[in-house]
Amino acid sequence: FAHIHVMQKVRPGMMEYQMEADFLHHCYYNGGMRFASYTCICGCGPNAAVLHYGHAGAPNNRKLGDSEVTLNDMGCEYYCYASDITCSFPVCGAFRAEQRDIYEAVLDANLRVMKTMAPGVSWVE
Repeated sequence: FAHIHVMQKVRPGMMEYQMEADFLHHCYYNGGMRFASYTCICGCGPNAAVLHYGHAGAPNNRKLGDSEVTLNDMGCEYYCYASDITCSFPVCGAFRAEQRDIYEAVLDANLRVMKTMAPGVSWVE
């Protein structure tokens, strides 16, 4: 629910670190979480393509643009279970045509992999 909470609250002009703060607050306040699973990654625009963005050297500090897509990789720890969830969504609430095409291509690849997974199936298949 914390990721959905962030999606509902995000607005153009917010900062990436505000998405992180909203996520962590929601988890702490509503879920009894004591720790984040790892440092939150909240990238928008070009930052969404930076692997492991969001650490001290790149601290989720970009302003969200109206036409951008954000990538959030955030999770919390609960009784030693560490969640790890990544999601992407448009800041303005609706994908532009090119963004939708890319999102749907990645989603399709993801669904095909999940359909193929089975005991004994190699990752190269």
